Parts: sequence; C-alpha cells; structure tokens
Amino acid sequence: MKTSFGIGFLLVLVAACGYATVALFGKWIVLHHLPMYMILTWRFGGAAILFFILTKILNEKNQTDGKGKRACFLLGLSGDVLQTTLFFFTVAEVGASIASLLLYTFPLFVFLLQRFCFKQKAFLFQWLSLGMTLIGVFLIVPCNAANMNLKGILYGLGTAITYACYLSFGAHFTKTLPASIASNYLTCGASGGFALLTIFAGEPSLVPSIWPEWLAIIGLMVIATVIPLICLVRGMQLLGASQTALLFTLEPVVTIIFAALLFQEPITFRIIAGSMLILLSAFVLQRKNSSTSKINAEI
Repeated sequence: MKTSFGIGFLLVLVAACGYATVALFGKWIVLHHLPMYMILTWRFGGAAILFFILTKILNEKNQTDGKGKRACFLLGLSGDVLQTTLFFFTVAEVGASIASLLLYTFPLFVFLLQRFCFKQKAFLFQWLSLGMTLIGVFLIVPCNAANMNLKGILYGLGTAITYACYLSFGAHFTKTLPASIASNYLTCGASGGFALLTIFAGEPSLVPSIWPEWLAIIGLMVIATVIPLICLVRGMQLLGASQTALLFTLEPVVTIIFAALLFQEPITFRIIAGSMLILLSAFVLQRKNSSTSKINAEI
C-alpha cells in the first residue's frame, strides 16, 4: 500500500511538473517571436500520433461509442483551442508566473458554475475561499495603474473560466472512452483547430524551419502533453481523484520557481502572498469537489 502511494505520488508530481512547463514554453515562444499557432498545431498533432500508438500498444478497443469520439474531437476543436490560446495570450501579456496563478482560479469558477447552473448547495467555507481567491488576484496584480495589464488579467481569468467549463461539461463526453482514446480524439481536434488558426492568422508556414520552433514543439508535445497525461492517469488510479487534485496545486509553484530561474521573472512579497491565498483556495475547493464526487460515487 505504501509502495503504491509512493509511486502514485511521484507520478502525479511528474505530471504537475510537466504541465507547469506549458507556461515556460509559452514564454520561450514569446521571447523568440515564434509562430504560436503553427507550434501548437504540431504540439497537438504529434501528441495525437503518440496517443494513437499508445492505444495500439495497450490494445484498447476503438470500435465503440462514435458519439463520444465525435464529442471529444469537437471538444478539442473548441475547448482546447480556446483555453490554450487564451493561456498563451496571458503569458505574452503578464508572464508565466502570473498566467499560471490566474489559471488556478478555475476552482472558483467551477464552484460558481455548480452553484448557479447546477443549483448545488454552497457552504460558508466555499464563499470564504471565493474571497481568498479574489484577494489573491488583487495581490498578484500590480497596484500601480501604469503597470497594470488589464488585457493580460482578462485573458488569464478567461482561461480559468474556459477551463472550468471544460472540466464541468467535458467529463460528460469523455467518461465512456479509455483515457488514451479520448486523448487521441481531443488532441486531433485541437491540432485541426490550430491548423485553421495558422492559416487565418497569416502565419508564414505550417512547417517548422528553425531549431527554436522544433525545440518548442518537441518540448510541448512530449514534456508538457504526453508524459504528464500518462503519469496523471496512472497516478490517479493509484491515489484517487481527491489526493491527485490536491497534489496538482504544486503546478503553479513549479512554474513560478522556474520562471524566476530561467526568465528572471520577479518573485515579490505580493506574488508570494497572493499565490498562497489562490492555492489555499484551490486546495479547499478541489478537496470539497473531490470529496463530493466520492460520496456521490458511493451512493
């Protein structure tokens, strides 16, 4: 039992660190003025190929639930494309650290969706968590109006709202498919969406031509997509949804540390205090959501 927990802990930690690099690769793309949509087309297209190979290795059946596959493809085409685009816009405007923290306000929006759309009962500590999130966002945003990037903040909150909707509604379409097959169709849809954006945005080419582009593609595809998803799925099987969600609050911490080391992004007292409030709120809300899911499953 202890061995399973230790392996699960390490797998989820690897997954969190892998997903934390998305913002870092986004920063790399911004600093080197690389074609974002083309790189994301290859990121998701390459990941789709790897997931297809994985389904064959695992010998997972791929003949059922055509409706679920179509839904996953459309979810990737819309939800993944919108969420990823907004996140990269946020990184470009306010940096990797703040982008990662703004994304982690998503449990707040999941809570609001559950409360007002699905009429779930709200508890006092959830409203207190909402307050902590708002104060945390206020702290990480520069108080000087001259330094405040309102567009970047709106992009970041838009990413969190999109992700909350993605989690709230997307689970309904993916639950009937094995993880590798669902991931295959999601990434196919996302790759197709970004290919269209590459054309409509007038980016110079659909094919990478210089080494920074290849570095960003391979890093995003392998380190930030395939490896963390495989680790996440297996880690969740060993730990359960509740402990996995709680460990994932380490993701923005990893981003902040490496953004400071690699890109000299500042770590101020306000960012530290705001981070603690946002992550504490995420910790509380995700724990409650996971506990509720577990209770419902048992009933």
